[in-house]
Amino acid sequence: MSQVYSHDSQSTLTQTPPQYKQYATGWGFRLGLLAAFVSILIWASWLVSMRAGVTNTLTAFDLGVLRYSPPALLLFPFLWRARATVRAVSPILLLGIVCGAGLPFFYLSATGLKYAPASHAGLLILGAFPFFVTLLAVLFYQEKVSRERKIGLSLVCFGVVVLLSLSLLTAPEGTWKGDLLLLAASFFWAVYTVSLRIAGLPPLVSTALMGLVSLLALIVLGATGLVSSGLAQASWEMIAGQVLVQSLLVGLMTGFSYGYAIQKLGAENMAAIGAFTPVLAALIAIPVLGEQLEGYSIAGLILVSIGVVIASGILRKR
Repeated sequence: MSQVYSHDSQSTLTQTPPQYKQYATGWGFRLGLLAAFVSILIWASWLVSMRAGVTNTLTAFDLGVLRYSPPALLLFPFLWRARATVRAVSPILLLGIVCGAGLPFFYLSATGLKYAPASHAGLLILGAFPFFVTLLAVLFYQEKVSRERKIGLSLVCFGVVVLLSLSLLTAPEGTWKGDLLLLAASFFWAVYTVSLRIAGLPPLVSTALMGLVSLLALIVLGATGLVSSGLAQASWEMIAGQVLVQSLLVGLMTGFSYGYAIQKLGAENMAAIGAFTPVLAALIAIPVLGEQLEGYSIAGLILVSIGVVIASGILRKR
């Protein structure tokens, strides 16, 4: 999964680079739109595949190995060539990158999806994410928040509160535990985003670093016997599907599709399109997982999606 949302254009954390100021037109714009929709389709598929894996024979350990092996092994040359640049970055920022998108984030997401449906994961991980990013920016960097972003994030918070409250009262037992874990995963992803932006590491280098550290940690966990594996009991169809989504699409492809979309469309347009990822995840989960959308989930999805679109700044008069 890649960074989905951006700050207001005046943000000191996620200000759009100068080379992205001139957005594409014509075929470039159309290809940018295609890349954007490919990205959100992969993100939505990632949530559904995680839910399918952890509710069957595969464990979080299995999914973690599939997720982090490709970037650790295939992108290692980029990390090695940039090792001097990595050493120059603050250890705290490196820790934020490794933990924010590595095993802590992954295990929170996988464990949360054992209890909560994919529709909740899309809303809580991706929907609440811009709120946590803004919170970190305000607390640590005294960033000013625009009026429209306050309105948008208020709608996001209201949608999350609606989901959590009604889930606690009406959803099957244990769903609320999954919701809280997914919300914690959203916070970790926000820490990753802010740390990555301040560190200034190239995307391939940061992806390789996060993948390598996560894979090494998984190897240690596997050697100590603290984790279990269900690969031996999983069907070949299940393994092939997880390899496609976890290893190839999420592990490698989204870095390119997301970067291309940002370059051609701009951060604000990409943020607005990314707002529909939770909705897409919920719709995919209906035929694939047999999930049903409750009324409160629909209300939460609508509120969060509208809130993120407003907070992205795409509706600002220029």
